[in-house]
Amino acid sequence: MSDTHTPSYPALLVDESTAVFSPRLNTLCSPKGVFKGTREEWLEAAALIMSQWLNNAVNNNTITTYNRKKDSSKLVEMSMSLKKYCADHYGGRPADYTYKPNKVRFSCSLMGDASTGLQSGKALAHCHYAHATGNNYHEIRMNVTLGGRRTKDESSRVADVLLHEMIHTMSIRCGHRGSFALIARSVGLHGKLTATVASGELRDAIWAQVVTRLGKYPHKAVKLIPRGQRKKGSRLIKCVCPQCEFNLRTTRKWLDKAEGHIYCPMHCLKSSTISGGIIYQHMVTIGYEYKEADSEE
Repeated sequence: MSDTHTPSYPALLVDESTAVFSPRLNTLCSPKGVFKGTREEWLEAAALIMSQWLNNAVNNNTITTYNRKKDSSKLVEMSMSLKKYCADHYGGRPADYTYKPNKVRFSCSLMGDASTGLQSGKALAHCHYAHATGNNYHEIRMNVTLGGRRTKDESSRVADVLLHEMIHTMSIRCGHRGSFALIARSVGLHGKLTATVASGELRDAIWAQVVTRLGKYPHKAVKLIPRGQRKKGSRLIKCVCPQCEFNLRTTRKWLDKAEGHIYCPMHCLKSSTISGGIIYQHMVTIGYEYKEADSEE
């Protein structure tokens, strides 16, 4: 019996041998281990492979995915290519809705303000559009908390997050709606459009054509520890003069030796004694209180 199964995402049916990239990147592949190049080179190579899926999807003029809900099962016949449809409905030219590898750069970094911990850097990746970067390149940043060095499953997740960001470079007018939704659904990205995940068919394609070919993503996930949960080290104590506001920092050891009495080095006067002596201003210690050691009997 012949196989009559029709693939849900024809754009993914790309012959692996045609998914080529530069000889420089080709020499870094390690199918049985970890990619030999940098994280940015892995992202560049993965994007070159997956760019064919995206461009196949937008050039398709017979059938495409037109469902904005959380599944990608509804297919609608169209009389024009997806990029022509997007240009007619969302503005711009059809060429604007194609992925251009020579207009995209990649990096791996922290997201948000690292000093406040994980809550400010929850995004797995971010795309900065060319008109905002000032260098005429779209900049895709992957969060350092997203790792792939341990298993191929983790590397597959990195690739589908990368695919999400690549679609942003093709639909700069629509955010997570409109043309972004159409292209994302047409290649098999499921779930909420602001936090998509790969469908089974897309995951299989990523495994076979990206991770197995390149090797694992050469980055181990960074675990960010929020402030307040970090281990305490030799914290310096701040000392402030209440008169001139001169401040300095020193260790608890020296404050204990001085029995908590640090005088302002700017010679601020506090008072004078009956005999004519001078009492200099004590500095206020912040977060420190001298405790006299118990005397031994």
